[in-house]
Amino acid sequence: MKDKYFDLSHTFEPRMPVPDWPGEIRQEFELIEFKVSVNSGIQNIIKMNLHCGTHVDAPYHYYYNGAKVDELDIDALVGNAYIAYIPKDPLESISANEIEELRKFINKNDMLFISTGWERMWGKKEYESMYPYFEPEAGKVIVSLGIKALGIDTPGPDAPIRSGKRKGDPLHIEILSHGIPIIENLTNLISLANKKVYVYAFPIKIKGASGSPVRVIAKI
Repeated sequence: MKDKYFDLSHTFEPRMPVPDWPGEIRQEFELIEFKVSVNSGIQNIIKMNLHCGTHVDAPYHYYYNGAKVDELDIDALVGNAYIAYIPKDPLESISANEIEELRKFINKNDMLFISTGWERMWGKKEYESMYPYFEPEAGKVIVSLGIKALGIDTPGPDAPIRSGKRKGDPLHIEILSHGIPIIENLTNLISLANKKVYVYAFPIKIKGASGSPVRVIAKI
């Protein structure tokens, strides 16, 4: 049977959702096109925050002794992934018990991708400020599963900053401090709900960076 491939990455384009950090300048994605005068070839310059769109958080993002993007072990981002469907409403939390129930589906060194259904909100005003999140206790359970990477269809594992529910960054810190990269803003997970797939997730090898855009492809 011929393999099927699924693109789990959002398209980078103007007016896409970008990190919503109160007090910070909005860092919109911008693609600048120009023609090279000496040969008439088309060139582009990109301006963007490395933590927008489908991207990977390297451990260095919150754990300052952790690996930067160019230091990531590529084996952590290639391999089997279980896609768990845990549908959630806006600002609804994912509990430690819900993660514990996934243990029987996950082998050590698998990736775990969580589909909350939030991918449907991409491009809407609420996407960056009303997304589902993990309860703090869920972080330890995620680490205990022995996974090598976590993927989610939201902007991050901790509660949105504007929601009033965010109490620090416990999920980022717990997961990244154990050397587990986090892939954020995944899409097309719903179509693969509760399946095990083979994933290729390749970030741009940017020296010293805390994160990078990543193209994520699933094979079944």
